Amino acid sequence: MLARGYDLIRFEKLNIKTMTRSAKGTVERPGRNVAQKSGLNRSILAQGWGLLRQRTGHKAPGRVDDVPAPYTSLRCSACGWIDKNSRKSQAEFVCSS
Repeated sequence: MLARGYDLIRFEKLNIKTMTRSAKGTVERPGRNVAQKSGLNRSILAQGWGLLRQRTGHKAPGRVDDVPAPYTSLRCSACGWIDKNSRKSQAEFVCSS
Protein backbone atom coordinates (compact mmCIF):
# COMPACT_ATOMS: atom_id res chain seq x y z
CA MET A 1 0.00 0.00 0.00
CA LEU A 2 2.76 2.45 0.92
CA ALA A 3 4.77 1.70 -2.22
CA ARG A 4 1.75 2.06 -4.51
CA GLY A 5 0.22 5.11 -2.85
CA TYR A 6 3.12 7.60 -3.06
CA ASP A 7 5.55 8.84 -5.70
CA LEU A 8 8.27 9.59 -3.14
CA ILE A 9 8.77 8.02 0.28
CA ARG A 10 11.15 9.65 2.74
CA PHE A 11 12.64 8.15 5.87
CA GLU A 12 14.47 9.92 8.65
CA LYS A 13 18.10 8.81 8.48
CA LEU A 14 18.63 7.24 11.90
CA ASN A 15 21.73 5.43 13.10
CA ILE A 16 19.90 2.65 14.92
CA LYS A 17 23.12 0.87 15.91
CA THR A 18 24.36 3.96 17.76
CA MET A 19 20.93 4.66 19.26
CA THR A 20 20.76 1.18 20.79
CA ARG A 21 24.28 1.10 22.19
CA SER A 22 24.62 -0.35 25.69
CA ALA A 23 24.61 1.98 28.69
CA LYS A 24 26.66 -0.34 30.92
CA GLY A 25 29.87 1.66 30.59
CA THR A 26 33.19 0.43 32.00
CA VAL A 27 34.57 -0.33 35.45
CA GLU A 28 36.18 3.11 35.58
CA ARG A 29 33.09 4.87 34.23
CA PRO A 30 29.97 2.85 35.09
CA GLY A 31 26.80 3.63 33.19
CA ARG A 32 23.68 5.24 34.60
CA ASN A 33 20.05 4.19 34.16
CA VAL A 34 21.14 0.90 32.58
CA ALA A 35 17.76 -0.83 33.10
CA GLN A 36 15.84 2.04 31.50
CA LYS A 37 18.25 2.19 28.56
CA SER A 38 17.99 -1.55 27.97
CA GLY A 39 14.18 -1.28 27.94
CA LEU A 40 14.36 1.59 25.46
CA ASN A 41 16.75 -0.42 23.28
CA ARG A 42 14.35 -3.38 23.24
CA SER A 43 11.49 -1.09 22.23
CA ILE A 44 13.49 0.55 19.43
CA LEU A 45 14.65 -2.79 18.03
CA ALA A 46 11.15 -4.31 18.29
CA GLN A 47 9.76 -1.60 15.99
CA GLY A 48 11.83 -2.89 13.06
CA TRP A 49 12.66 0.55 11.62
CA GLY A 50 15.60 -0.77 9.60
CA LEU A 51 13.59 -3.63 8.14
CA LEU A 52 10.74 -1.29 7.17
CA ARG A 53 13.21 0.98 5.35
CA GLN A 54 14.87 -1.97 3.61
CA ARG A 55 11.62 -3.60 2.45
CA THR A 56 10.15 -0.31 1.27
CA GLY A 57 13.30 0.23 -0.79
CA HIS A 58 12.78 -3.16 -2.45
CA LYS A 59 9.09 -2.52 -3.16
CA ALA A 60 9.59 1.04 -4.46
CA PRO A 61 13.05 1.15 -6.05
CA GLY A 62 14.24 4.66 -6.88
CA ARG A 63 11.41 6.30 -4.95
CA VAL A 64 12.79 6.02 -1.42
CA ASP A 65 14.91 8.81 0.03
CA ASP A 66 16.68 9.33 3.35
CA VAL A 67 16.57 12.77 4.96
CA PRO A 68 18.91 14.02 7.70
CA ALA A 69 17.44 13.56 11.17
CA PRO A 70 17.97 17.08 12.63
CA TYR A 71 14.82 19.24 12.68
CA THR A 72 12.59 16.71 10.88
CA SER A 73 9.81 17.32 13.40
CA LEU A 74 10.09 21.11 12.97
CA ARG A 75 10.58 21.39 9.18
CA CYS A 76 7.59 21.98 6.91
CA SER A 77 7.50 19.30 4.21
CA ALA A 78 5.95 21.73 1.70
CA CYS A 79 8.18 24.82 1.99
CA GLY A 80 11.14 23.69 4.13
CA TRP A 81 10.61 26.38 6.80
CA ILE A 82 11.96 25.41 10.25
CA ASP A 83 10.24 26.89 13.29
CA LYS A 84 9.71 25.46 16.78
CA ASN A 85 6.33 27.24 16.97
CA SER A 86 4.99 25.19 14.03
CA ARG A 87 4.68 22.11 16.24
CA LYS A 88 1.60 22.73 18.40
CA SER A 89 1.68 19.23 19.90
CA GLN A 90 3.20 15.84 19.11
CA ALA A 91 0.34 15.10 16.71
CA GLU A 92 -0.33 18.58 15.28
CA PHE A 93 1.93 20.52 12.89
CA VAL A 94 0.90 23.86 11.34
CA CYS A 95 3.48 25.73 9.22
CA SER A 96 4.12 29.21 10.62
CA SER A 97 5.67 30.70 7.47
